[in-house]
Amino acid sequence: MDDPQDLATNVVVDRYVVDHGGRRRASTVVVPRNPVDTPALVLVLHGFLQTGDSMREFSTRAFDALAARGHAVVAYPDAIGREWNGARKAVMLSATAKTIDDVGFLRRLVEDLAEQHTIDRQRVFAVGYSLGGQMTIRLLHDAPDVLAGAVLIGCNLPAPENRSVSDQPGRAVPLLSIHGTADPLAPYEGGRVSFRGLFSKGAHLSALDTAQYFAARNGIDAPPTVQWLAPDRPSRTTVRRTDYTQADRSPVSLYTIVDGGHQIPGASKGPRFLYGKPSDNPVTVETMSTFFGLFQDR
Repeated sequence: MDDPQDLATNVVVDRYVVDHGGRRRASTVVVPRNPVDTPALVLVLHGFLQTGDSMREFSTRAFDALAARGHAVVAYPDAIGREWNGARKAVMLSATAKTIDDVGFLRRLVEDLAEQHTIDRQRVFAVGYSLGGQMTIRLLHDAPDVLAGAVLIGCNLPAPENRSVSDQPGRAVPLLSIHGTADPLAPYEGGRVSFRGLFSKGAHLSALDTAQYFAARNGIDAPPTVQWLAPDRPSRTTVRRTDYTQADRSPVSLYTIVDGGHQIPGASKGPRFLYGKPSDNPVTVETMSTFFGLFQDR
């Protein structure tokens, strides 16, 4: 785990604003002081009622490590009204959210940051937590050309009748999914979801069916391989890794955290009464870095 003092020393944190759709859209951007020649860009998309800044704190600034090591610029954008216009038809809080062009905003943000920081446009990644995962799913359908890879955390694909995404032919994008089996806010097995009868989210697929959907979308028809990861200490979390791979196809991997909650493994420690059990295994930042090769010198 990176030392917090090193993180603060090796990055510059800025508030970045772009104009899009008649609105001023803000993001917190973490930039390496000593970047590689063409760093990657990682968009970290927050959950329902969070902001970019609160997502950064909720995740204990773990994603800042990507910038501290010089390999990526990390952006934490704000949704309008703290609610993304993501992949599902269901309205969480405000109907206005479903009128916002968040896909266009994120595309514009990528373009501006790529120009300002000499980012490698072939290495743009989205990390979506909870409702931010729904926004990431929408990007995978509506703007797959922007992404070199995506991470879903505590998020399942909406069922077809609850899905609001482009119906254009898919483009293969590598995908990493992380989901706890005891997630109280985005149930691992899917189904019709709400929070204690409020904020209805409509019907969703299971985490496994979500992974299978994206594997098929990437042209993978080979059966997955499954392995159990050694328990970590001190939490001794049990993790099952399901990999969908095939020659010349973009891979999909699902990390199933047994008894895990609506948390970011190796990062968030949200209160258990709301988010469920946290986990230190797998460490999300290290896992995604390995999966996408983010720490490779370029």
